[in-house]
Amino acid sequence: MKVKIVIVAFILAALPACSDETSWTTPSGLQVTEVEHGDGSIAKKGDVMSILYTASFKDGRVFDSQQDAEAPYRFRVGMKQLLPGFDEGVATMRAGARRELLLPPEIAYGQEGLAGTVPPDSWIKIDVKVLKIEPSPPPPEPWNEVGYEITTLSSGLQYIDFVVGDGKSPTPDSSVGIHFSAFLDDGTLFDSTVTRGQPIEFKLSESPLIEGLRQGLMTMREGGSRKLIIPPFLAYGEKGFKDIVPPNATLIYDVELIVVQ
Repeated sequence: MKVKIVIVAFILAALPACSDETSWTTPSGLQVTEVEHGDGSIAKKGDVMSILYTASFKDGRVFDSQQDAEAPYRFRVGMKQLLPGFDEGVATMRAGARRELLLPPEIAYGQEGLAGTVPPDSWIKIDVKVLKIEPSPPPPEPWNEVGYEITTLSSGLQYIDFVVGDGKSPTPDSSVGIHFSAFLDDGTLFDSTVTRGQPIEFKLSESPLIEGLRQGLMTMREGGSRKLIIPPFLAYGEKGFKDIVPPNATLIYDVELIVVQ
């Protein structure tokens, strides 16, 4: 699930690598406690950061966690791949640093919350440790569909199969592992597991996927790769999504279905 603040970088640049806690509040309302300062350079926009984190409510109830050291969460800094307050909080961290972030609703899940998980207007606490920072990779380009046949479903979803795959297809209760790159219809990249260097795994019945992506995955086979052309009414519709996906946007997803469990 994204904002950044420059002045904190200059404050942190003068701090020695030690375990003394330092706290501050940013203009956005983000409350930061530096538990470990880490060392090395601060990430640049687009760099790939590997982190461990636990997200909880103010009363301590955990609702999301990535604490497996063998599989840290990887994302590109400053590319709106996290909540705004989360992205702001890690943007000025170094490798080895650990922070406790307290996000007000405005830079977390806002008035809408997250269906079935986070109530509206919730404050979110995130304990995050940075394991590694890697230089930004080149962004992926949309797959070239010239010469391939387009299939249109009755729902309005269109797809192009590059590789059909020879494994099993998902069921509604399956867990899947995929690589994907998501573009607006003008070719603008807005999310990609490829640039993070790590596929995403989730259970179809529990993940808040847009309907076009869900439909597209359900008719794939393990080992397949497919371009999905998702009309607005199967994506984010008239509202769009924050400042990432504009209203009434057609989305293009290049998807590899790596594993079905």
